[in-house]
Amino acid sequence: MARVVLVSLDGFAAFYWTDPRVRMPTLRRLAERGVVADRMETVFPSTTWPSHVSLVTGVHPVTHGVVANYILNRAGGRVENLTGDPVYDAAELLRTATVYDRAYAAGRVTAAVDWPATRRSASFHFNLPCFKDQRVFETQTDARVWAELGALGYPLDRQGEWAQLPKRFLKDAMVADVAVHAWTRYTPDLLLVHFLCADSLQHLHGPRSPEAYWALEYVDGLVGRLLGAVSPRALDDDTALMVVSDHGFLATPRETRPNVHLERLGAAGDARFVMNHGAGFVYALGAAAAGPALAKELSGLEGVARVWQPAEYATLGLPTPDVNPHVGDLLLEAADGYCFGDAADGDLIGPAHYRGNHGHLATRPDLGAFFLAAGAGVARGNALGAITSRDVAPTVAQLLGLAQVPSEGRVLAEALA
Repeated sequence: MARVVLVSLDGFAAFYWTDPRVRMPTLRRLAERGVVADRMETVFPSTTWPSHVSLVTGVHPVTHGVVANYILNRAGGRVENLTGDPVYDAAELLRTATVYDRAYAAGRVTAAVDWPATRRSASFHFNLPCFKDQRVFETQTDARVWAELGALGYPLDRQGEWAQLPKRFLKDAMVADVAVHAWTRYTPDLLLVHFLCADSLQHLHGPRSPEAYWALEYVDGLVGRLLGAVSPRALDDDTALMVVSDHGFLATPRETRPNVHLERLGAAGDARFVMNHGAGFVYALGAAAAGPALAKELSGLEGVARVWQPAEYATLGLPTPDVNPHVGDLLLEAADGYCFGDAADGDLIGPAHYRGNHGHLATRPDLGAFFLAAGAGVARGNALGAITSRDVAPTVAQLLGLAQVPSEGRVLAEALA
């Protein structure tokens, strides 16, 4: 039975591991004493919130309930950005137990820093959720955690500023410091840590850009800082470290804006498209507004690879709208080189707001995610081929000595000693 540190490097594509331009000495040293998967297939849409919840539940969004980063609130008619936990507590979003719920219920000590979809979770002894807005930081952080970090001199008044897209490397530095504090103060059996800036800089500058390579080296250094607290001896004796990612990245120079087409069709009052980077939902606002006729119409748009109707959602691991209203009544995937935008005016096709994106079907080669494990209970040098993100939770549970987590994945027995 080991303690487990689960670190997510948001946006760290599997293809970077064999790229000679990537300088990640910390992870390379860890790989020498552990295992690395060829690739890890995530869920669809391949975005941060659904992917991270699948990592800790072992199931697709059809079961865990977190279906996208951005959804339409059908009752209020407004788009809700779930990233940064500004809207829903964990209990309102998650429809199944996580591995940290099970660890907490078994009396193990749990902690998380910046892990998505954990706002006000009752299953942590210490938790600073993934917040991106100063008001949310101040109103939704547990009062005990806020006071504790403030007493230690952490610049809590800067967190909203540092969480903005160009400055997230500053937020990640804070995440590393808080993770070290959580490890040394609480000695958790399970610690979850999420670093975001590699994702941010790839959105802004594209995958394989100089900024992307810099961000990967930077977060590698932050993992090294965390390892300085964990210590090499702990990895030998009682602690396993997993470093994972949620998705890979695609270059997307062009953007398709389905709401512009809906406006031109005169259907804007009956349907609304909500983008999730390389995917997006169309929500029906009027009777039969998002049926087969509209699906056929949208499938012919430049930049649209495919349109699915609810009867097909199960094949994608997604629920239907009657089961979970957060999903739309149609689902679109962007074509190669394209992403989606939300604008309802201007040109239908234009330069992409972000040069890099994800969200598309996870079977696309460059969307493969990363998995590395090392330390107590982990094999050394075993071949680890392609795996899925649903394999992570049952493998963490096995290392923690918990009863098997019901999941769609499997224990990665070939990764374990």
